Amino acid sequence: MNMFNFFGGTPQLLSPDNLKSAVTKSHRYDPVINQSYTRLAAHYEVAVVPARVKTPKDKAIVERTIQTFQRWFFMKVRNRTFTSLVELNQCLREYLLIFNQKLHRVFKMTREEMFLQEKAQLKALPEDPYKVAIHRKATLSRDCHLIFENNFYSAPHLHRGKQLDVWATSSTVEIYFQAERLAIHSRRKGQGHFSTDTIHYLPEQQAYAEEDLQKVLNRSVKVGPSCESLIKQLLSGEYPLQNFRRAQGILYHFHIIRRSFYCSSGADRFNHFGI
Repeated sequence: MNMFNFFGGTPQLLSPDNLKSAVTKSHRYDPVINQSYTRLAAHYEVAVVPARVKTPKDKAIVERTIQTFQRWFFMKVRNRTFTSLVELNQCLREYLLIFNQKLHRVFKMTREEMFLQEKAQLKALPEDPYKVAIHRKATLSRDCHLIFENNFYSAPHLHRGKQLDVWATSSTVEIYFQAERLAIHSRRKGQGHFSTDTIHYLPEQQAYAEEDLQKVLNRSVKVGPSCESLIKQLLSGEYPLQNFRRAQGILYHFHIIRRSFYCSSGADRFNHFGI
């Protein structure tokens, strides 16, 4: 992004090395491009053709220029002492300008002049800047929510049980399935918060007829009246599936406590296992 902004445009082709942030799996004919890098290239409308593995000649002019500048810069500053990275970068920028104005031995012109010729061929930058996004995979649960960074985001009920792609920027969370965007939410801060779009649920009142909800209610009756009252209170809201996870967690802990109590003595332990 900084490179494109510095150039003031974008080329038609990018030829990166096979680092993991650009190429997930290298291949001579069909490499697998990193998904985040693919989104970046799609935003700037740039094709990505990675260099072949262990073939520096695919971008020889870049490799050679870096080596030439590195040796020349180290020679110029070999007797200087830098006290901070900021000071070193400032010096680097000054010498970079001098280096680009030096006459090239082969092309008989400066690198700055060559860049001005190529700049006319660059495509204009898009109006909206690219936003760096985090990619995660998450499974959509029975309550029509998936978990991303300890918060819950809804997606259409038709995709329950499927593994979805989550792309999160600093302000939004987008949910995809096979390159189709299913939902977009504002990114929540903290933990345990729900971001729910009601159209993602099953039709109205059908959530009450869900078999899983009825099973949770039946299990709460077996635990006791207090537990039954608490579970009913959780599932009696406008959107009962939103508290479905909490109800399951409460029943699970009741089960653990009861099991520990039954196994507290030897006789009870044998009875618990049917011996």
